Amino acid sequence: MTAHIRANIFWWCLITIFVAACSSGGGSADEFTEKLVADLTASGFQVSQGYPKLYTLQDCIDHTYPSLKNCFQANPASPYVIPIVKLWPDEYVAPAMVNAFVETQPGYSATYRLDEREAIVMYGRMPPPGRYMGLQTWAFSQDGKWKPEDYNQWANTPDLPFPIQYLFDTIPPDDPTSQRVITFSALGDVVNNVVMQRKSGYPFRETRYFIITPSATTDHAVRLALQAQGVSDDHIFTEQIPSWDDFGPIGPLGMGKNAIDFVTAFRYAVPDDQDAADKWRNTLPLTVLRVRAPASLGPVNPYGSLTFEPRSANSEADLAGDLQNLVDAVCDSLSSNANLTSTDCTQQPPASSYMPDPVRDYGWIGPYCMDIGMDCQGDQQEAAYYFSSPRSINSGQIYAVVDTLATETGNATYVALAATDASIMAGVSNGTILDTGLKGSAVGYATTVHNTGKFFVHYFTGTGNCAVLDKVLVNVPGGAANCTEISGTTQGDPNLYDMFIFALRDYIATDTARGPDSSKLLTPRILTFTNP
Repeated sequence: MTAHIRANIFWWCLITIFVAACSSGGGSADEFTEKLVADLTASGFQVSQGYPKLYTLQDCIDHTYPSLKNCFQANPASPYVIPIVKLWPDEYVAPAMVNAFVETQPGYSATYRLDEREAIVMYGRMPPPGRYMGLQTWAFSQDGKWKPEDYNQWANTPDLPFPIQYLFDTIPPDDPTSQRVITFSALGDVVNNVVMQRKSGYPFRETRYFIITPSATTDHAVRLALQAQGVSDDHIFTEQIPSWDDFGPIGPLGMGKNAIDFVTAFRYAVPDDQDAADKWRNTLPLTVLRVRAPASLGPVNPYGSLTFEPRSANSEADLAGDLQNLVDAVCDSLSSNANLTSTDCTQQPPASSYMPDPVRDYGWIGPYCMDIGMDCQGDQQEAAYYFSSPRSINSGQIYAVVDTLATETGNATYVALAATDASIMAGVSNGTILDTGLKGSAVGYATTVHNTGKFFVHYFTGTGNCAVLDKVLVNVPGGAANCTEISGTTQGDPNLYDMFIFALRDYIATDTARGPDSSKLLTPRILTFTNP
């Protein structure tokens, strides 16, 4: 074999190895990561490299619902980035959790357990400018079983936003002998773009670093290793896994079957440039490491109690009369011009016409859900969330959602009104309307309602039914353009086919890092109209 041929074979092998490393889920072999891993390893750390992967609505349909019978309100408008980690040799993974979120390489997983000395590290170039990005970790499941009294309390509560099967579920699903429950509960506040900007300046398109760990000792050591590579401490953000909450210890940690497991997601929403956002999502310039500190570092030094940052808002109480006038105007318009009827338009409307906030009205936050073994549906403190109970569209119903537009009252960075298919608990692909699409939708009622610029009116109905509103909404710009036609899947629970949950989310109060205090906001109304 000639020297020339041997040289070509050598370089071809190098290229093949490099491409395999980049495409096999092992991450890119960049110089920074090589030096960081070498530094950590020299300090006694065990280190493995994972990779980021996009979690989309299609992944929910292909993997999550078949595995867990729940899509956890997967958002088609804002796919999530999940850090995929390499499993430790002694780490237990429930069979139902294999590929339950996305398909992964053998030996890798989207959910993970945590050793008390461990950390998940993710870093890289943040997405292009937009109105939101943030990283959050939840306790996904835990050993145990809910008490009958807790189940019965919520099963017998009228007009709940979520069917009971999505609030109390097991791994594997529908297994009465299972002693493993899904809790999907928050462990603290989200590290979002507001938090990042306060500490390190404008974060979009910049490189940022995240550490997820239950140990301050491990966090300190990883920070020192990053700083040794020239990283500013202001660019490093830690998600502290707390050791207890108001109800008791959080845990146990460890690799065993009875340990709690976790899931982490990075969400990026409402980009300024959709093409640039798609390019970032298609390349995901992020690195994922999993590290375990040596005992030689000293005591673990666990973090303390779970806490949430206080929330604030501008009071909307002075708009309450205008909201009621707007509701009356919508009721009058649809009943007199389209011969539609609604029991929600009476002088004493039923409670079901008000959309509850599960945090404000039911106390559904991470600590409570973990305590009773309930699925908190990935709760977080970044928005005021309002949900309707499941509503049918199979008889031509038209739903009007009426409320203040929080971006216009100074109570949100952005607003999303959305429809969720109750049969699989996933968002509808065309069912999300942002504040930009809601703004101005109430001005057609300005002759009888004050401050219409601070409100919105939007309609949902089944395919082909928005046309009935054309003659009703003659004074509203676009007419039936303020109406969204939706359709459901036939994959999920047959008892919930053509049933939808409508949700209003007011994200991040102005000048804060958290969602607005919903006790100071007006509660949205959902009005059900039928054609007699």
